[in-house]
Amino acid sequence: MAVRYAVRERAHEDLLQDLLHARGVVGEPATAEFLQPDFERDSHDPFLLPDMAVAVERILFAIKNGELIAVWSDYDCDGVPGGVLLCEFLQSIGASVVHYIPDRHIDGFGLNIAGIAELAERGARLIITVDCGTTDVAQATFAREKKIDLIITDHHLPLVSENSFSPAAGRRGDASENNFSSTQNLPPAVAVVNPHRTDSIYPFTELCGAGVAWKLVQAILSKNRPEHFGEGQPFDYAQGKEKWLLDLVGIATLADMVPLVGENRMLASYGLRVLRRTRREGLCALLKLLRINQATLAEEDVTFMVAPRINAASRLEKAETAARFLSSTLSSEEGGESALKLNRINDERKGLVAAAMKHAHKQLRAREGVEDIIVIGSVDWRPGILGLIAQKLVEQEGKTVFVWGRGAGSSIKGSCRSGDGSNIVEIMRGAADLFDDFGGHDFAGGFSLGEDKVHQLYARLASSHAALVHTPAGEKETIVDRELELADAFSVHQEIQKLAPFGVGNAKPLFLFPNVSIGRARTFGKGDDHLELLLKKDNAQVAGVSFFKTPDSFQKTAREGTRADVVGHLELDWRGSPRLRIVDVL
Repeated sequence: MAVRYAVRERAHEDLLQDLLHARGVVGEPATAEFLQPDFERDSHDPFLLPDMAVAVERILFAIKNGELIAVWSDYDCDGVPGGVLLCEFLQSIGASVVHYIPDRHIDGFGLNIAGIAELAERGARLIITVDCGTTDVAQATFAREKKIDLIITDHHLPLVSENSFSPAAGRRGDASENNFSSTQNLPPAVAVVNPHRTDSIYPFTELCGAGVAWKLVQAILSKNRPEHFGEGQPFDYAQGKEKWLLDLVGIATLADMVPLVGENRMLASYGLRVLRRTRREGLCALLKLLRINQATLAEEDVTFMVAPRINAASRLEKAETAARFLSSTLSSEEGGESALKLNRINDERKGLVAAAMKHAHKQLRAREGVEDIIVIGSVDWRPGILGLIAQKLVEQEGKTVFVWGRGAGSSIKGSCRSGDGSNIVEIMRGAADLFDDFGGHDFAGGFSLGEDKVHQLYARLASSHAALVHTPAGEKETIVDRELELADAFSVHQEIQKLAPFGVGNAKPLFLFPNVSIGRARTFGKGDDHLELLLKKDNAQVAGVSFFKTPDSFQKTAREGTRADVVGHLELDWRGSPRLRIVDVL
């Protein structure tokens, strides 16, 4: 699809004010809040989250009575950090805790019967989920049968139906068995702590899973009731020590692609501050291995370097490898070994993704006509890499993408990403009878179905997508924030950094540098699959990079000696010097 770049009309001559205005930040109070995230001001009362009070009471009861608590987290770079932080906190205040992470390939997403049965055998009396569980009605019912109480902390969208169970009916001591809602179908749990519940009054809905788990920590601490924990327990957490867990919340918030506005902006900002000082030996060792300066760690280092390696563990091996890597109890030697192992797994993952993308492009070239959405797959593609393929195709094609592969046995697993603003879950809901299971949030999700139904997948999803949104084929328009001269790159970068951290909901500013000369073009990396350009104009020169691109990847071939308009984002390289992350050459 061709891309046309249009420079946005200026609202202010001042660059920073103009960029703030483009993000809907107008007026002095809003500007001050955006530019200076504040922990106290931006952190909402955790007890505004639904069921938070009863969740806290049940956890305090479990600790006081010596019950075994199982923290059941998802296996991705939201669930694993969230699970680690919750386990570490609960252990620090005297709880008996086990961290359970399902196998991505065998168990799939969320709660499962076999895992619950195993925890029952181990004596668990309470399960707390992180980043999963909202749609697991049958599994929650099984947990009740096993006399295990369930607290769900999650941020995924609830199922909606006419006659739905309310969690109040599943609470210990509640005599009501007929407490139903007409809006949402929630599992029979002691508590379902989820800002996306239709009855939630929490003022910010876009927390990631680890963010919701951290709000549970915050709620427990705000009770500040040492009598529940016995003598000698470190309840000085109540003095703000919980901020030191924000390194894990920051990783998850940046990795899970939630909007970096409101409370998330504060969590990401403070998370980066803590990461720059973290003593988690695995993280410190990985940053050294990747030649990332910990003192100047930026959001791109987390999203492009750290998070993929955490995710790689569950994609190819076991998520427990990533959980151990994040642990605060590792020695320096153990941290180094853990970092090396994650890096090796990630190298293997990159090879598998590269092969699958080559296969995907071959399939797309063989298709006739223009499709509004992409549905693509192969029985040879491992479920653990499907999300990566989907995201890469969204970035390349600008369309909503559904990718499938074969899981255990004959089961087909899938991952999907929105590339046109359409709601992924609503698209799948329009073909609900096709799936064994599906779920997610607005722009990302997953599904499973029988292999005999794969041939129906495109037609059903395309029909559902068309009923929700029509995305005309042809030219795509991308808005550029401003046209800049190359000589301004160094001075402008400091102003731009005031808007950081960048991510969904706060995109990094996009600039067009007109009529620059390409002084040098070279590929680099193990497979020569990255591109570096030396850009010159008048007396200024700036390095530019584009990962997984070649000189022919752009609308105009990036050859030495040619002049072109270059579109890209300003960033700092590993030495702290400004450079251009190239998006296109025109």
